[in-house]
Amino acid sequence: MKILIIAGYFPPYSPASASRVNKLASYLEDHGHDIQVLCPHNDEFEPVLSPEVSPGRVHYIDYAKINDFPTTVKACLKSFFGKSKKQSPPQNVTTPLDHGDIAPRRESAISILYRRLTNIPDDMIGWYLPAVRAGKKIFQQWSPDIIFATLPPFTPMLVAARLGRMINVPVVFDYRDLWTNHPYYNSRGLRRGIDRLLENHALKQCAGLVTVTSTWAEHLRSARDIPVEFVMNGFDPADFNPEARASYDDGKITLLYAGYLYGGTRDPSVAFEALGRLGDKAQNFTILLYTPKGRADLNDRQNALIKQYNLEKNVICNRYIPQKQLLEIQQQVDVLMLLRWDHPGEDGVIAGKLFEYIGANKPVLSLGSTTGEAADIIRDNAFGLVSNDADEVATYLSTLLDKKRQGQLETAVNPAREKFTRARQFEKLISFMDRIIADHKG
Repeated sequence: MKILIIAGYFPPYSPASASRVNKLASYLEDHGHDIQVLCPHNDEFEPVLSPEVSPGRVHYIDYAKINDFPTTVKACLKSFFGKSKKQSPPQNVTTPLDHGDIAPRRESAISILYRRLTNIPDDMIGWYLPAVRAGKKIFQQWSPDIIFATLPPFTPMLVAARLGRMINVPVVFDYRDLWTNHPYYNSRGLRRGIDRLLENHALKQCAGLVTVTSTWAEHLRSARDIPVEFVMNGFDPADFNPEARASYDDGKITLLYAGYLYGGTRDPSVAFEALGRLGDKAQNFTILLYTPKGRADLNDRQNALIKQYNLEKNVICNRYIPQKQLLEIQQQVDVLMLLRWDHPGEDGVIAGKLFEYIGANKPVLSLGSTTGEAADIIRDNAFGLVSNDADEVATYLSTLLDKKRQGQLETAVNPAREKFTRARQFEKLISFMDRIIADHKG
């Protein structure tokens, strides 16, 4: 099978959440499929992931970043009217904590308005024309059997639809997140109408849809007259050593969360409150947080809880680190935290990191929503605790501490782990694309 993969993020120019497409490309290449990857060259991201496919298969395309335009205009105006006087930096300024802090930057109303008017469907729209031109160039020497676009961002959806029309090959969209029907989607009025128009227009060229949760798959089947396949995320066994015995801290229970907090919808507060319930015993616990801005990602309420329970030394905030290094730490800590929005809209969301946690073979502590597919996976397979009750969490953590002191923390590999490998999921995807190609030729 010859497959053109179109991705808005591809390592090393990607967040850690782009591991799905990276692993997919590697899996396809390893299984003898002829793949090409079309993606942007975007150095805004720190290199937390490394590409796992042959370099000659990846086409990184430069483009004009639409949100750089206001900054360029401001610089030109300053240059034209003369530089302002340099101001001395303020003295004796302190930050909330010294663990990876970045001072938050307030965006102006004009900048917000500019983004809303121009970032349609997203801030990658400047990549659309360069990507289409690059695709046409690729087609001069190579033609795919199918085009596979992974979303979001959603500009690649428009690119894939355009290229699919050019050479009359089927297009499959991989909804890692839904667009206008996503529970987090909050645009209104004209913008909502434009997004729906763009999505519906792109779907006219679509021969198949893939998504990562059964809830979203059922929604797409009912909303669209297009074949749908449910292909979960998963973990790559090569990234983990379930027999690893190294401990992050032999004397304490260490909990870890890595990812976005999304303005508090991913909230670690219950963990802070649970340690507060433990009193002096809380000093036997450490919570590691890896987020984009470190301590600055915590909100006022979360910081207040840390201060209230004297957890300043227990909660260690860090900025993102390379994924390989993070995976090693995940195998060394005692508990991996999954933070879920406490809202019904979260029921159909399964964060990709849950599968990393399963691969690490460590207890999962899921906080926030106690319902939905992610909660069911944890409960049904005995992967850990699902709770939003501080007292229950405190009891659970206290029990783990006692077991660790007695050398009784479980190290055996959970047999249910093997159900969630990426290979098992990608087998379904390949069969789906084979059927799409056969139907198109027929």
